[in-house]
Amino acid sequence: MKNIIYLFGPTILIFIGLSYLESIPITFLLFYGWLFFVPFISYSKRLTLKEMFLDSIKKGFGLKPILIGLISGIISGVSIYISVDLLQGHIFDINPLSDRLNQWGFNGAKVWGFILVLAFINPILEEWYWREFMFKKYLATGVAKSIFITSTFYSLYHLLILLPLFGTPFSLLAILPVFFAGLLWGYLRYIFSSIIAPVISHALADLGIILVYLHFFM
Repeated sequence: MKNIIYLFGPTILIFIGLSYLESIPITFLLFYGWLFFVPFISYSKRLTLKEMFLDSIKKGFGLKPILIGLISGIISGVSIYISVDLLQGHIFDINPLSDRLNQWGFNGAKVWGFILVLAFINPILEEWYWREFMFKKYLATGVAKSIFITSTFYSLYHLLILLPLFGTPFSLLAILPVFFAGLLWGYLRYIFSSIIAPVISHALADLGIILVYLHFFM
């Protein structure tokens, strides 16, 4: 039961923040608070897990995981930017997206704070939660199953974000790259036994999203 709560918790908080309260600042506090404190409390109670995690971080700073993280991240970020550049005006319109973001409070000087969160805090906490904490929770069921489960629920709350922005059916298609990114980062977590490569790759993918916002929305 506890693992089910862990799987759905981030999605429920995203729903409360965006769909009910319609506020990005509150959503960020709820969502990132969950991603940080749930693993932190668990690891604080079990020192063995904490030591294993710290050891894996040290192993992740090798040349190969860093290089793979950089290459996969650059490909992801560039793909995001090019896809939006090609599809905007044809598959979706920028103006309704901008209106929705303004409605959520994604405007003014605080936008730069949100961007810093997406660039630095988001990739670290999402990878720590999904590719470290939850990955280990389901590892006993098999590596492939653990990667699939964590990628599925990682994608779920992204769908809640995409639906108000793009509607259907485009949001249903747009969630597929998110799911495949989850599979990739789960695989990198497995082969390198560390979240360093996934964090680097994730950060560069998020940079692609940030560049899209800066270019098309500001």
